[in-house]
Amino acid sequence: MHQRRNRPCGIAIAVTALLAVIPGCTPPDGGQGAAERTPEETLADSLVDAWIEAAGGMESWEEARTLRFTIMTVWYDSVGEIRRMRPRRVEMRKAGGAEQARIERPEAEGLYVQVFNGDTAWATLNERPIPVGDKAADETEYVARDAVYWIGLPFKLRDPGVNRSARQTDEGYEVRVTFGDDIGAHPGDRYFYYFLDDDPFPEQVHYVEQGKEEVDRNRTHWSNFVQVGSMVYVGSRLWVDTLGNPTKELRIDDVWVNPDLSEALFTPPGR
Repeated sequence: MHQRRNRPCGIAIAVTALLAVIPGCTPPDGGQGAAERTPEETLADSLVDAWIEAAGGMESWEEARTLRFTIMTVWYDSVGEIRRMRPRRVEMRKAGGAEQARIERPEAEGLYVQVFNGDTAWATLNERPIPVGDKAADETEYVARDAVYWIGLPFKLRDPGVNRSARQTDEGYEVRVTFGDDIGAHPGDRYFYYFLDDDPFPEQVHYVEQGKEEVDRNRTHWSNFVQVGSMVYVGSRLWVDTLGNPTKELRIDDVWVNPDLSEALFTPPGR
């Protein structure tokens, strides 16, 4: 049964844990002593730990060896009415030391399939390979990594190479996330997670894409945190403009944890 999950581990605990990692949690710095971390880094770790605990604990992500879910992208017009909707089916697994993802996306011209196995990316249209240089092929790795992050947060914030720092604001707390130079397809992306009440889940997440300036900041509002098994995922990410008007939404639904996935789903065409 899917339901909203609340745990008694919120912002108050994160602040209390400013100088210590939350009891029972593995330090996200891989064992690095608290004395070696700045107060901003320690506060960020505490806020992220509180979120992870409320989302089912790190073990809930580790136990999810395969996942299947649907991403519905919704576009809104200038008056907030739905203009277009597009579903994508995502299947991911942890294999070969990597997180592999397959995305099926129906369009007017047929069915696109994009697969990234942690090392190689490929795409097909109606089962025919799409050559490198085509947008659908070139964006496959980035799209696949995005899909993993969309379902894998907050657990992915513990990954090596993810840099976290935090500060208190007039409204709550901001956690700033950047990445090491060799992390992902766009390591220059910057994310800002906003915790605005005592709930351990962030209410807003902003990001600036690699190569863009602050004026190009994307603003999203998060809601509908849903429990499936022991894991809690973000059900709705709503993009808004600078006036707060909705422009786009990502809805995640139909989540299955540890379904049987055929090896053929992740095999390049022609093999």
